[in-house]
Amino acid sequence: MLNYMMRDIKIQTGYLILFPVLMAFLLFMKTPTNTILAVAMVYIPVNAIYLLTKSNINHFDLTLPYSRNDIVNYRYMSTLLYAIICGALITLILKIFGYEVTILDLEFALQLTFGLSVVFYPLNFALNTEKALLISMYAIFTLFMLQAVFFGYAVENIQKLSDSTHPFTLLVHIAFIVSCVLYVVSWFVCLIIIKRKDI
Repeated sequence: MLNYMMRDIKIQTGYLILFPVLMAFLLFMKTPTNTILAVAMVYIPVNAIYLLTKSNINHFDLTLPYSRNDIVNYRYMSTLLYAIICGALITLILKIFGYEVTILDLEFALQLTFGLSVVFYPLNFALNTEKALLISMYAIFTLFMLQAVFFGYAVENIQKLSDSTHPFTLLVHIAFIVSCVLYVVSWFVCLIIIKRKDI
């Protein structure tokens, strides 16, 4: 798993330099904190998948001395790990600069991260052509950004009401639980897909 994580980091050095610039831009645009957190959580795994797909390295993963289960387990475990690390780091930075970050923000950001993974990773393992995967990635990430921005503002406004019984607040909690369940289901689906995949 460590080797895969090192590969993810090495292939996107330039993209990681842009990460602080992107975060500063989002703050300058007064983007909701939950949306900033969501973007931060998916930044590394999405860029890694994009660059691996573009270079066609993914095609050779099945020829490496790793089991197929290990390849799937790494992608899901690393996404969770990146989300936790980046989420905690950005939360700390936001708090240092005087921004308020709530549990609702973190739940919302994490459920978006899981939602992206639930759709994207099965496609990543199922599709065989680089073009099809890149098109699906652009489409899914665009939908992710639209959802993050529009629903992010909704969550931000609900927080200002400070009413924990508000229906939308309850909806975010339910969506978080559902996204966790779907994340696990998607994980098992990918294990089935990769077992049937030809080299």
